Amino acid sequence: MAGKILSIAVPSYNVSMYLEKGLNSYSDERLKEDLEVLIVNDGSTDNTPEIAKKYVEKYPEIFRLINKENGGHGSAVNAGIDHATGKYFRIVDGDDWVNTDNLVQLIDKLKSLDVDMIIDEKREVNMVSGETEHFPIPEYVKKNEILPFDSICTREDIGSFIMIHTLTLKTELLKTADIHLLEKIFYVDYEYIVKATCIGKSIIFLDLEIYQYLVGNINQSVSCQNYVKRYSHHDQVVKELLRFASESEYEGARKEYLDRKVNLIIHTQYKIALIFNMNRKEGKQQANDFRMYLKTYYPMYEKNTRKRYYQAKILHLMGVDDKKLDRIMKRK
Repeated sequence: MAGKILSIAVPSYNVSMYLEKGLNSYSDERLKEDLEVLIVNDGSTDNTPEIAKKYVEKYPEIFRLINKENGGHGSAVNAGIDHATGKYFRIVDGDDWVNTDNLVQLIDKLKSLDVDMIIDEKREVNMVSGETEHFPIPEYVKKNEILPFDSICTREDIGSFIMIHTLTLKTELLKTADIHLLEKIFYVDYEYIVKATCIGKSIIFLDLEIYQYLVGNINQSVSCQNYVKRYSHHDQVVKELLRFASESEYEGARKEYLDRKVNLIIHTQYKIALIFNMNRKEGKQQANDFRMYLKTYYPMYEKNTRKRYYQAKILHLMGVDDKKLDRIMKRK
């Protein structure tokens, strides 16, 4: 597997219904020399590993199977980073897939690039209706040009396009910085984005649609009811990023970027407790406890997010839930 251009980690837990579609999207002769796909079987109890084995046997130049005990998405990503040998690294979940032709183009571009981060485009595919939506990088963003990350990282209108579905990173950076995520919990995607992007100094945007993201599953962790159900998971991620930010030595634009990312996840924490949680008493207590935690250990972040706390509290008192909030924000 030496000399690969790109390693793709495929965290896979009980995804037998979807896995073949994803693995088929990498099974292309044009990718044999340059692509490494690490299928990380995270202790599946279905036939996920058996499906994976078939692809390893058929395309040993492309696929590797990593079997491990169940440890959650973060644990699977950690295993992917540890085993990656490609110059660049990205993550595609086991129930998602890629645009194969565009992946071939991406790898061709990576061969001539020496950049810390690459951002491309995704498409969401509704699993119920089959409808799709493309999320292009805006026209005003410079493309096909290596930029200093500090020159764009403080721009929220650009930063919002840097997500786990669009991000490719230089593997060496991840290994050198010892980037590892929390295990056995949800919501570590955000942890990965924050920690991984902070270490990059250069970035390039490419108008290539790669990631095909399956949406519309009520079991997805980002559904409002699951945010409430897994509040303690989100709480752990927020506190880990608070620790990370407070111990970092970043300055200037990078520090501003990191602080804004942490502020955003604090805002989400308040929203989960005060708006998403239909048990209003419990949600109010969660928000109060979290705000006290911030006041005690991270007073600057409490001060920076105080306005958002009061906004969420007012909506809470007005009886606004996630559906009403969507109407207020004209999202639906």
